Amino acid sequence: MRQTLGLAAALGFVFAAVWRWLPQLLHGRAQFGVLREGQGGQTAIGLSLSLPAPACTDAAPIDPDLLRALEGTPISLLVGAAAAPGDRSGVFSGQLAALSAAGHQLGLLAGSSRRLRQDREALERQSGQAVTLTRPSRYHPLTLPRVRRAGLRAIWTGRPGTPQALLDGAEPGGVLNLDGLSAAEVRWLLAGLWERGYQPVPVGELKGLRSETLRGLLQRLYRRLIDARFDRAHHSVALTQRPRGLFRISRRPYAGPLLTLPDGSQFVEGAPAAELHIYSKRLVALAELSALTGLRGVQNSLHDVAQALEERPEFRDVQLIYALTIFAGVLGPMGFRSQALPDARQARVMAVFFNLLRVLYGAKNTDSQQLLPAVIWMSRSELLARYGAQKRNARTAPAAR
Repeated sequence: MRQTLGLAAALGFVFAAVWRWLPQLLHGRAQFGVLREGQGGQTAIGLSLSLPAPACTDAAPIDPDLLRALEGTPISLLVGAAAAPGDRSGVFSGQLAALSAAGHQLGLLAGSSRRLRQDREALERQSGQAVTLTRPSRYHPLTLPRVRRAGLRAIWTGRPGTPQALLDGAEPGGVLNLDGLSAAEVRWLLAGLWERGYQPVPVGELKGLRSETLRGLLQRLYRRLIDARFDRAHHSVALTQRPRGLFRISRRPYAGPLLTLPDGSQFVEGAPAAELHIYSKRLVALAELSALTGLRGVQNSLHDVAQALEERPEFRDVQLIYALTIFAGVLGPMGFRSQALPDARQARVMAVFFNLLRVLYGAKNTDSQQLLPAVIWMSRSELLARYGAQKRNARTAPAAR
């Protein structure tokens, strides 16, 4: 009898854990089955803001100053369901219609998944627009089936944060959560996004909006566990503030084969150098748009590298820019020379790792051949001649009339 009770208790615990925690882990944390980002080669970034339902009949859902801060920038507004589908205040309903007319996309904050269809239909009547998105407050095994039956799609809107944290975490095709920001902070954030080249849009207007995949989750884990640790250890400087910025750069003594310049001078191990690291996810996303877009992204990002060498004090004595990569053939036309690794066995071992990364990031033609890594390099003087201040100024100068 005791064994039976113990087994029943164990099974009950397992069932409760599966019901309560597994869906929250898979959908709430990992975002499987939940829309979380768009195609990463675009310059658009999704913005969302939560509007809890008003507690009193004369309440409005959003601060007028915040509305003015958002003028001309439509975003996704997630509206909390009222106590019953038809009892929203007249002020609330009128402002919902005005928000819709201003171009904002309205979605549901789903406190309960049992009344989603009724809440969606009520919001559509009051706003005059189709409602397709919802953010569930919590996930259990029936949440996503109920969301789909209600004609909605679940979305992940990111975690709220300070304006600086949100700006630093901006990613092309990503989503930023504006919850908790004041009107002044929203203005500052929007100005920063526009200055960097982002185009803020409602979440539902992101191209290629998708839920998480196993590959995407592995990419996130790799960046968090490997790339982030490497950047901290080597004090890497991110040059990825623009949506199509592709490089990180770290100052470190050169470690590689002897390099000889055309004039006969040489770079030996220990020479002051800067090592380049590519943002693989962004590069693959740009190449998905077209090979030419990917090449232009790399070329434009080399202007960022030159600017860092010119302006940042830690790179003032750097005489060599190099990287270990399997894309030497692609970077050759941009001024880089390449040299094979002297140890062929080491090159084959490293090729396995680099080609696994190609598969991880979804690069095309990964089955056609295994590429061997090589050292690519360019002297400081040549990099600045090709991509330095004079070239940047020539690119940005207005055309003569």
